[in-house]
Amino acid sequence: MSLRNLSLVLEYDGSSYHGWQRQNKGKTIQGTIEEVGEKILQEKITLCASGRTDAGVHAIGQIASFTTSSNMPAETIKKAFNSLFPSRLRVIDVLDAPLSFHSRKSAVRKIYVYVFSSSPSPVFWQPFVYSFSPRDFNLALVKECLPLLEGTHDFTSFSSSGGVGTSVRTIYSIQIEEKPRGLLRLWVEGNGFLYNMVRIIAGELWKVGIGKKKPEEIKFMLENPSRSFNRLVLPSRGLFLMQVCYLSDFNPYQNLELVDEGWIVPLWRKKSSRIK
Repeated sequence: MSLRNLSLVLEYDGSSYHGWQRQNKGKTIQGTIEEVGEKILQEKITLCASGRTDAGVHAIGQIASFTTSSNMPAETIKKAFNSLFPSRLRVIDVLDAPLSFHSRKSAVRKIYVYVFSSSPSPVFWQPFVYSFSPRDFNLALVKECLPLLEGTHDFTSFSSSGGVGTSVRTIYSIQIEEKPRGLLRLWVEGNGFLYNMVRIIAGELWKVGIGKKKPEEIKFMLENPSRSFNRLVLPSRGLFLMQVCYLSDFNPYQNLELVDEGWIVPLWRKKSSRIK
């Protein structure tokens, strides 16, 4: 029987898990999916993700893949996964991918969103938003910092220890948008991210917004890479992996569109069948 390569678009609430990677102790996303997948397909599977999200980090469009000898249709596999998954984990789509496709090695960019609020959040938002006491927040000053962070830099000053290899990364785009109820979405698109990089960038920009740091200090941190700076790592609950971009012809999101339904962040949903 020939081998197939399946890609999964995943949505999950990271607060329910001890991160992505399978562990001997604690419930993880990888471990949960593999356990369910083996029940469905009656064979052992090894799941590979675009990247490992830490404990408490959420995903709207995580990409994972695995090979299988099963001939079960992709749509049937999707429905079976969702019927057996816990409530805070969901497969948005399952597709047959080329055998050459690799969810991690084929990825060239990732898009994250960090969500924080300058006013008290509704109680049901609290697991997904970093809320701080109401105070004046200088959004214009924060926006002055964004062009400083774009481009290729050594981001050591905006990372925690624990990573390996070079600390040089490229941020292609960083934007902040204001939504109702004081909600702020920080969008960051880059070719890769160091440990806690997005959460530290969000924390330092938050300090600029409340007047505890100046834009010149952000520039100084970039020009003088060091972990000796007093950095703020915002909580994991506000961080979402939104999308993974691939250079190959295969697009795991080909049947989906990112829709802003008025929730905390946009969500991947099946493309509308309406005639335009």
